[in-house]
Amino acid sequence: MTTYFDYYLRGPDRDTTRAALLAAGLTVDVPGEDGQTQRMPAEGVNISTIGTIYEGGEWGADGTVITAPTAVPGWHVNLRLDRPLSVSEQGALDGMLIEPLPATPYRVWA
Repeated sequence: MTTYFDYYLRGPDRDTTRAALLAAGLTVDVPGEDGQTQRMPAEGVNISTIGTIYEGGEWGADGTVITAPTAVPGWHVNLRLDRPLSVSEQGALDGMLIEPLPATPYRVWA
């Protein structure tokens, strides 16, 4: 049975979080078929980008917003690795790792 290591990240915004993942070597840039660079997870890394999380909100029966949901600060990403994060990877993600782990994550791996 394979052991996986799950991590929950909250960066300040999309671009900063993507840059940190690249600096950590957890993503790599590869040329796409169209010649454009595409960013992909590195070998042994799975990424689930959640983005902005919203809480609350109330809607009427017809779908009309009664009370708008509130955005939780940050850009959220889940990582699943087939190994623990290295010290240098943790350093590149400085301040983005959510600790302690959330008791009820917004999204989990199946």
